[in-house]
Amino acid sequence: MIILAHDGSIYGDWVARYALQFAADEADRKLLLLNVLDGKINPEIVEARLDRFKENCQEAGVECLSHILPLGKTVYRSLRQAIPFDPESLLICGTRVKPNKRSFLGGSVAEQLLRSHQCPVLALRVVQPGLLGTPHDLLVPLAGHLRGFARVWPVFRRLATHLNKVHLFRALTINALLQTHLTPTRRQTLRNIGRTHLAQICAELNEFMPLQHFLLDQSVTITTDWPHETLTLASRLKVQMILLGVSERSLAHRLFHGAGIEKILREATCDIGIYRGP
Repeated sequence: MIILAHDGSIYGDWVARYALQFAADEADRKLLLLNVLDGKINPEIVEARLDRFKENCQEAGVECLSHILPLGKTVYRSLRQAIPFDPESLLICGTRVKPNKRSFLGGSVAEQLLRSHQCPVLALRVVQPGLLGTPHDLLVPLAGHLRGFARVWPVFRRLATHLNKVHLFRALTINALLQTHLTPTRRQTLRNIGRTHLAQICAELNEFMPLQHFLLDQSVTITTDWPHETLTLASRLKVQMILLGVSERSLAHRLFHGAGIEKILREATCDIGIYRGP
């Protein structure tokens, strides 16, 4: 089942397009719609938007279960109490810059939901609403996590239906001081580490999805600035979405990995998906 946390805004409608597309491809064709009445948007406007979304679900043959939640201590706690514990479900939420701040994820409800453990979570930064939740070209930067492709699978399998091309990218980050003294032998060793990891990911992907209808590409780079390399590659390939994974460590250590995610969220010209697997 797909779970959508909708804030009642027009931006929430853009995020909802992804949830609807995913739900239409689910076996149960069910979507749980959650909205917390926090008073930030006129309740009549929220009601109208949610009613329109439920009509869209009906037209798509998706059963929409709508829960309007009273505001508890925080929006996050209200949502968390309503989210079922189900590792097979996927929670969709939006993340965007807050007034007078430059942070998209840090300190947001989306970040708190990414920390939760009820089910896999996908936090979206929608830059191209015209895609209607169906990106065709996807860039997946990978960080060498021990769980491999299993972490991204709950999100990837739901995006895969509409994909034409997938680019797997491994950026091996080194210290700027080390780069000056990096020998050709050490550079080749690092590249081989990256290629071996991507080969493993491709093998796992083939196990998860033996019949692939999309093109699969991959690249490895050694860099002191992985967000810059990611943005540059996304621009060169003209991808429609970047899919980034986070972990408890990266969420807690924003000075390094989190700051990089914020940079990508702020500067990318395509949609961004931030996921946390089971």
